[in-house]
Amino acid sequence: MRDARFILPGVRAALDGKAPADHGHVLDDVAGLSTALNGKAPTIHSHVLADLPVADPGESNPTKLVRADDPRLSAGSGVGALAAQRNLVVNGCARVSHRQAAPLAATWQPGEVDLWQVRADGSPSAGTVKRATGVFSLSPSGAACLVQGATLGSGGAVHWRLRLEAADALRLRHRPAVLSARAYHDCGQTIGWTLALARAGSPDSFTSVSTIATTTISVPHDSNTDLVLAVPDMGACEPGLQITITAACGAVSGRWFYLGAIQLEAGDTATAFDLRPIALATALVHRQLRPITTAFGRANSSTNIQLTVNHPGMRAAPAYQVTGPLTITDMATANYTQSSAGIGSIHERTADGGRFDVSGFSGLTSGTPVALTSLGGRLLASAEL
Repeated sequence: MRDARFILPGVRAALDGKAPADHGHVLDDVAGLSTALNGKAPTIHSHVLADLPVADPGESNPTKLVRADDPRLSAGSGVGALAAQRNLVVNGCARVSHRQAAPLAATWQPGEVDLWQVRADGSPSAGTVKRATGVFSLSPSGAACLVQGATLGSGGAVHWRLRLEAADALRLRHRPAVLSARAYHDCGQTIGWTLALARAGSPDSFTSVSTIATTTISVPHDSNTDLVLAVPDMGACEPGLQITITAACGAVSGRWFYLGAIQLEAGDTATAFDLRPIALATALVHRQLRPITTAFGRANSSTNIQLTVNHPGMRAAPAYQVTGPLTITDMATANYTQSSAGIGSIHERTADGGRFDVSGFSGLTSGTPVALTSLGGRLLASAEL
């Protein structure tokens, strides 16, 4: 049989120069491939962290990786927290208020800003502890704890105090942390403001405290000033934390002191104030201080009633307080108001609810159902530290 290459026109020409079926190639046979691969890593290679573009803690950069220990990646259980959880101070924004303004005194007492306690040295003879609003140049929240019109004698000083429960302080155990705030005064001269952090003697008990760190910052007259205390290691702070800020003003008359934007966070550097949504800030406050807006009971005499209240999920069994004489209604004919504010015998009390007597009424009919109204003073459940 004759070779097909000589029978079919053009076949011989088409096969000329073709490679055998069992041929191979090397890199140099592929035009430009060797050049393209020059400098590339071998198939089996490794990297170290230093080889990668990694952002610093808190840094935002679209071309860099975020570290696993960046505070922004850690929700409640870690060192830091996500937005709205970074600041461990509850109501550091000073926006939540369930009490009225109070006179400045020599002993710790609450004022108009929930969970903040205030006192003064120097035999205070005038001054009011209240909540300032609209002070956005001082605080991003626009609110601050204000001591207005303070008159103090020799050794005068104004002190603010906030406490963190053990469950939250645990997040900073043996970690670096930063306390920051913003301050203002009109004392006419530069005065020292001291920031102090201390740990509780036992879980949620501040009968005794141990100082962790302290610093003093000079604050000029009529100037919004940053206050910062950085702590490299918070130590065994899990029993609870106490924040104290003091303005050592000496003898003054009618002076104003503002303090706001208090923040305690994990890390080495103070960051922008974490302004929580107001609904979240209020809910966090209600774990320690909650207004009781609904309560029902029954009259057991012409002057006394017994009320049952609900407040689920508080930090601990609370004390019951009133901001003024309570007003109740029999839901049929009349309202009744206490002759003086107060709570009587406590029959039962837990973190979730309680039952107690309220006296000081007149004209009640024993056995009549009654309900608390919003017409009189406010009833508060307080599990504050």
